[in-house]
Amino acid sequence: MDAVFHVEHQVFNYRVAAVMIKDGHVLLHRSKKETHWSLPGGRVKLGEDAKASLQREMLEELALQIEVDRYLWTVENFFTYAEKEIHEVGLYFKITAKNALPLHAGKEFTVLEAERLVFKWIPLNHLHEYVIYPEVIKNKLVSNLLEPDYFLVNGDLQNI
Repeated sequence: MDAVFHVEHQVFNYRVAAVMIKDGHVLLHRSKKETHWSLPGGRVKLGEDAKASLQREMLEELALQIEVDRYLWTVENFFTYAEKEIHEVGLYFKITAKNALPLHAGKEFTVLEAERLVFKWIPLNHLHEYVIYPEVIKNKLVSNLLEPDYFLVNGDLQNI
């Protein structure tokens, strides 16, 4: 069972995400029905630690075995999405792929394991051209500030 809890018009979500950088590009994904991007990952299951969750999510979504290199950031995020107030706690980790994941010549790609998602390797020096949530993560990636930190965010994705 995922660590997500629904109470009336509010939702609490516990999420993990991967920062995977290859040849000056970072891997992002988005839902096919959305236009904004985020770092790949997913929900933590109850009783599962964050690193194991991230390894499972990357295997499920990309058939990718990973090494979790180190913890980067915690983002406590409050926003409104689909008329629900969301309180999300996200743990972000720097990872390395154990098996190859090609850059796909900078084009969007999908995989069978995650049909509802689109992935793309985006050059770090072009991130400013994309809408990425939470925005504080985009700023850290653009600035190449990959040191552990905590962020409190109020308002990303307001009323999408």
